[in-house]
Amino acid sequence: MMNDHPLIDLHTHTTASDGIYSPSDLIDHAIEAGCRVLAIADHDTVGGLDEALAYASGKNITLIPAVEFSIDYERGSFHLLGMNINHKDDMLQEVFEELQERRSTRVTRIVDDLKKHGVVIREEEIIAESGGESIGRPHVARVLVRHGYARSTEDVFKKYLIPGRPGYVKKEKINLEQAIALIRHARGKAIVAHPVSLGISSLREFEDEILRFRSLGVEGIEAYASMHDEAQVRRFVDFASKYGLIISGGSDFHGDKHERIGYYGTIRPIPWDIWEPLSDTLSGG
Repeated sequence: MMNDHPLIDLHTHTTASDGIYSPSDLIDHAIEAGCRVLAIADHDTVGGLDEALAYASGKNITLIPAVEFSIDYERGSFHLLGMNINHKDDMLQEVFEELQERRSTRVTRIVDDLKKHGVVIREEEIIAESGGESIGRPHVARVLVRHGYARSTEDVFKKYLIPGRPGYVKKEKINLEQAIALIRHARGKAIVAHPVSLGISSLREFEDEILRFRSLGVEGIEAYASMHDEAQVRRFVDFASKYGLIISGGSDFHGDKHERIGYYGTIRPIPWDIWEPLSDTLSGG
């Protein structure tokens, strides 16, 4: 597919959480790919943003500081993006430090449970894989692949680390109201990431949930996401337009899952047209 505009990608990850590129390397990779607007939104951490913002300064790219919260939700997987945040916000930093402390024992419990099932890996190797930052299942998955317990990270998540399988330990999460309050305090915009992952099949029920989210302070939907097919993209764009919500888009780039910077899927460029209204919204605080 030909793309006559620069690329935009508002959902990427670095080694500060579970990506494989450092913040600086990710920016270089994005620029080389033709991306001119990039948001770095690591999972439950802003640990890579100082490096990213300093490195991007003076380069031919607009960097949006962001974060991706894991939300405690009763059904599917709920991730909430905080877009254009003040990453040095004291309240934000305090909550992330607390979450990191609460999650520090999770990797130990994962390793112990895997060992009970005959799968032996070292906790120290997982910590090294994470770079000492926010440790998550992808870091465990990469170590499992390295030791031959699976062919790929995708294969890991069929055999291990999911409910009912060896190594599954529930992640500590915050609730939606708290996440929205943190994003607002940090002067950012709350955007629902890849909403299909919420696990809501009914259009009416999804609409009701979006209205509930909006009433709590959610301001946008990531309509253009790699896990969305075109019918879902159109549906989410329509919902966002109907209710005056920001339309966002991102590859959810980690670097080892066949993602492509600036694309939601390997051949579908994220529309550059989302940038002008979004940039107006972000600059407006």
